Amino acid sequence: MSTSQHSLLSIVPGIGRRAESESSDGRYEPTIGLKAVATILDCSAEQCRRLAEAKKIPVFRIGYRWKSTASAIVRWREEQLALIRHSRPSEER
Repeated sequence: MSTSQHSLLSIVPGIGRRAESESSDGRYEPTIGLKAVATILDCSAEQCRRLAEAKKIPVFRIGYRWKSTASAIVRWREEQLALIRHSRPSEER
């Protein structure tokens, strides 16, 4: 790899250095696949695939693979749980 090619790779976040969670210095959180999403949501990978195709969970496609970040999934799950808690009548809480 030439020096110019190497310098181009160094400007792409996550290439050439260890990727960590997104912070103020511009680092990016690594992506996870549907199996990891299923683990976080405590459901099957097939159910996650159906939710992804229906655009009900925060995922995106890279080729034929569905990807997300753990923080996006956890944030979405917490929002869904908050909606459920606030939508129930007070006598059921």
